[in-house]
Amino acid sequence: MSGKRSLKRLEKQQAAKNKAVEKAKARREKIIGSVDIPDSSSQEVMESLKKMKAITPTGVAAQFNLKVSIAKKMLSDLEDNGTLELAARSHNLKVYILK
Repeated sequence: MSGKRSLKRLEKQQAAKNKAVEKAKARREKIIGSVDIPDSSSQEVMESLKKMKAITPTGVAAQFNLKVSIAKKMLSDLEDNGTLELAARSHNLKVYILK
C-alpha cells in the first residue's frame, strides 16, 4: 500500500485533534468555585458566635457553610482584632471564647 492516506482518514484525524484542543481549552477555563466569606465584624456573625457553646473552626465552618481552612482564618482574624480569645489548644484543635 502506498504512503497516501485517504481523505476520510485525514478528516477523522483532524476531528480528533480539534476535539483534543477543545478539551484542553475547557480544562484551562475551569472556574474554581468562589467562597463567600462573611464579614467577621458583622452583627450576624457576632450573634451566632454568642449562641455557640464552644467556638471552634469546625463549628464555625458548619454554622456558616464554609471550609474549615476559611473558618480558621476568620477566627484568627477575630483573635487579632481582640474580639476572641484563645481558651484552649491542642495540636489539632483550638477553642475560642468571646471577650
